[in-house]
Amino acid sequence: MANKDRPGGLRPVKYLNGSPWNGQVRMYYCNGTSTSAIYKGSCVVINADGADATGYSMGCDLAGAASTILGVAVGFSNTRKIAADVTSLERAYCPASTAMYVAVVDDPNVIFEVQEDNASAYMTAAAVGNTAVLAGHSGGSTTTGRSTAELDSSDAGQTAIASHPLLVIGRVDREDNDFGSSASYTKWLVTIQDHQFKTGAAGV
Repeated sequence: MANKDRPGGLRPVKYLNGSPWNGQVRMYYCNGTSTSAIYKGSCVVINADGADATGYSMGCDLAGAASTILGVAVGFSNTRKIAADVTSLERAYCPASTAMYVAVVDDPNVIFEVQEDNASAYMTAAAVGNTAVLAGHSGGSTTTGRSTAELDSSDAGQTAIASHPLLVIGRVDREDNDFGSSASYTKWLVTIQDHQFKTGAAGV
């Protein structure tokens, strides 16, 4: 059975200790100066000059392809206080040049699921335990609000953390997730290896 082509950026699934992701997020503020939109599944970084006027929320901005990452956006709102369920917020995404609060999974111990792109290659077991980078990190759907970023299959299996911030820890264990030369759009589990909250990680 062919794998489904469902790009969606990074999706939080569980923690490194094996427990499922519990929906925990922290609210950040996109102050409207960014020329890039942020989608659900987009990686973000701290914007040191972008905190909201209350001082409760740090600023954030879309991460670059090789940035030291703060976390992953999962929801958006016009207000800092949101309901506990981050799967159904007021906004589908944060448009460019728009001030908005962003719910971010910023715990460095969260494991994410992400699809590989198969643009010019396919990932093998050799990628597991090595670092990787996203392709199309700034893309997304204004209809669904989801990022269209995928794992760059032609640049996986690297070891340079500074330019490859994701660590591939394994293939998603599902029957509908084939991999290898005959499979496309394999889903992988990754952590953010180059994280802004990790000791020794580069700051802003």
